[in-house]
Amino acid sequence: MARAKKETAKATEEKETVVKAEPVTEVKAVKTEAEAKTETKAAKSVKAESAEVKKTASKTVKETIKCTIEFGGKNTTIEEIVNSIKENYKSEGNKAAIKTLDVYIQPEKNVAYYVVNGEAEGKSIDF
Repeated sequence: MARAKKETAKATEEKETVVKAEPVTEVKAVKTEAEAKTETKAAKSVKAESAEVKKTASKTVKETIKCTIEFGGKNTTIEEIVNSIKENYKSEGNKAAIKTLDVYIQPEKNVAYYVVNGEAEGKSIDF
């Protein structure tokens, strides 16, 4: 019986030694549900910002339009008419900035009527 106790004691020691000998080599991080949601929101935010940058980049393209009016053997462009109106507006002593400009063109009379900043004063220029 003494021999059986010694063998049982050795077996117990060996089992303990085996269990104690195994080191912990890897610890896995466990994400909480809140952390997972935060990461998902951050990823969506980055995608949205990326899309916004692409939209902004495409908006910076400048559009060029040239419009020419031909009537009775004469021709002029809208740009020339608008520049003449601006010069005329300033030459009359107006110092207010032009925020809105409405132009009404009558090519048969070679006249462009205009309204600056919503103030209808019956102004016109010949072109």
